Amino acid sequence: MRSDPSTILTTSVLISAFFGVVDTYTTYEFGESCQKYVTKYLDEDDKIYVEYNGKNVDRSCNAFEFKGESDDYLDEFKVCLTPVYFTDPDCAVSVNIKSSYYSGTEHTINCYKNKDEKYCGSQDNTFHIEFERRSSLISSNANFKFLVTATKVYDFFDESDSDHNAALIGGIVGGVIFGLILITSLTAIFCWCVCRRKPSQGRVLSPVQGPANVYVQYSSQPQQNNACATVSTGATPAVQPTAPQQTLGATPTQPTSFQWSAPPPSYNNVMETSTTK
Repeated sequence: MRSDPSTILTTSVLISAFFGVVDTYTTYEFGESCQKYVTKYLDEDDKIYVEYNGKNVDRSCNAFEFKGESDDYLDEFKVCLTPVYFTDPDCAVSVNIKSSYYSGTEHTINCYKNKDEKYCGSQDNTFHIEFERRSSLISSNANFKFLVTATKVYDFFDESDSDHNAALIGGIVGGVIFGLILITSLTAIFCWCVCRRKPSQGRVLSPVQGPANVYVQYSSQPQQNNACATVSTGATPAVQPTAPQQTLGATPTQPTSFQWSAPPPSYNNVMETSTTK
């Protein structure tokens, strides 16, 4: 049975594409890829391999550091390591995992323990993988390979948290608006109180209009033409001259003469009356 050439071609393309995808995975080798102090950032789609093939490893080339990252900087990740294989018949090497170059060891992989277990670092922390040679044992027979991935543990825009985020944002906006209203109200009340207590300046109060009681007192000396009149308006009496005022263009009004009801007795009459008695 002959195979269809188109089927063979399609199968070849698929196989090539599969291996091409596998080959795109980045691999870092201890003793070869010297990037000890460079942090490599991973997202959920990245797969990184870290391996050792028996080479001599210098201290300046004995560590790799990873950290999870995405387009949204508010998301949080944790980096995990899964052993693909670990072979060390002489127990000559050890792999230590830390949260940073200067921190203490959190997880150790060697011929005695953890060579088949997956391990994940702390949330939102770096993942530091450090190679260590144990004593003077021969390490040329040792080789291992680890898969490093990043897992998102907190998504800021996750749908399950949308209600919580909306409530949080609504509470913040409502609090700001309430604060502005409260400040405005207090300011208005304060200004109103200050204006009420401030005395009026420049205001002229009109005198109370009312009937004035005028009392005129004439002088007892009839020979004086200018009699004095005492005018009282309910306040301190004021003495004003009663001289007639002339109006321009009009006939001046003559002052009314004051006449006694009975003239006083003469001096002679008084003396005769006294002598007769």
